[in-house]
Amino acid sequence: MSDVLVRALGWRATMFHGDPCVVDRWIFARRHLRPGPVRTLDAGAGNGSFALMAGSKGNHVVALSFAEDELARAQRRANSVRMTRVVFRIGDLRRLSTFRDELGTFDQILCLEVIEHLNADQELVRLLAGLLRPGGQLLISAPSARHRPLFCESLSSTEDGGHVRWGYSSEQLTAMLEAAGLSVVAQGEISGYVSQKLTNLMRRGQRITPGVGWLVVLPLRLVQLLDRPVTHALRWPFLSVTAVAVRPS
Repeated sequence: MSDVLVRALGWRATMFHGDPCVVDRWIFARRHLRPGPVRTLDAGAGNGSFALMAGSKGNHVVALSFAEDELARAQRRANSVRMTRVVFRIGDLRRLSTFRDELGTFDQILCLEVIEHLNADQELVRLLAGLLRPGGQLLISAPSARHRPLFCESLSSTEDGGHVRWGYSSEQLTAMLEAAGLSVVAQGEISGYVSQKLTNLMRRGQRITPGVGWLVVLPLRLVQLLDRPVTHALRWPFLSVTAVAVRPS
């Protein structure tokens, strides 16, 4: 997706850059993010879409990722829409304990589709919980243990950027959060049958020619409005589980 599109459509254009399932995470985050001048950490910022959304709500955001090229593109997009409340920072979450004190504390943290990439998933959740101020919240999503394979989805035996585990049940995710001292106040599931099929279509198109999958799927994204009822009707497993957890005051 070109920066021209971002300038034309604003920061919201960034959410259409990734798989259609990213839109579902965007809706989940938008529903639960606290507005106003609160301090927010996007742990695993990707293309910056969630960080920019938080910034548009008035948050002061630190967007963290180990991928320098991706953060550079995210910074350009932020500059395109004149978003000054987001600071993009290079940081490897596998080594968060070595620089966590430099980050300070936060009113809320986003950790969307991240923990499945790390061997020490419980340790990351514990460290993120420690960065929350009393009353602060963690918004988290991860693949469901029940989900069906997406196109080209596979597991990696090493932390090379791929998934090191298949997924989590809602009960497992809750147990991790509670073990880190957090109280779970909301749970859910996102990205059902329609989102998954559109994601597979997009990925297949991208294998043919970069950009083709994105163009083919773009006009079909309105069908995602039917995702939840279709998924329930077909009894299809959702792709991801979500939770909102709060640090006790």
